[in-house]
Amino acid sequence: MKRFILRSVLLTLSLAFTAWILYNQIIPQHHFKLWPFILIFFFATTNLVHFYLLRIAGSNMPKFTSSYMVLSTGKMLFYLLVAIVFFMAERELAKLFLVNYLIAYVCFTILEVAEISRVVKLNN
Repeated sequence: MKRFILRSVLLTLSLAFTAWILYNQIIPQHHFKLWPFILIFFFATTNLVHFYLLRIAGSNMPKFTSSYMVLSTGKMLFYLLVAIVFFMAERELAKLFLVNYLIAYVCFTILEVAEISRVVKLNN
């Protein structure tokens, strides 16, 4: 878990730094003030899900596959629900939100899948 937390912190910091450069230097007219909240949201949910998956992988490997699929589906539906609620509340920021949300989703999903794959290989 320490390795994953370190990597997720590095990913969060690199995304924050990239966004800071992008929004302050390159396209300041499209500055998205909610970006830090999106990063915190994905950081927290990804770490919580990863912690739970590590507990399952360490105790019951046959149960891991079905738990991983159920948890991934539930997480995606939760992410979709958050996006829909935001769209309903802030229609004028919808495009900017979608771009930022998808970037964070893809980056954190790649990190999570890579780390879970490594853990599964080590446990087999």
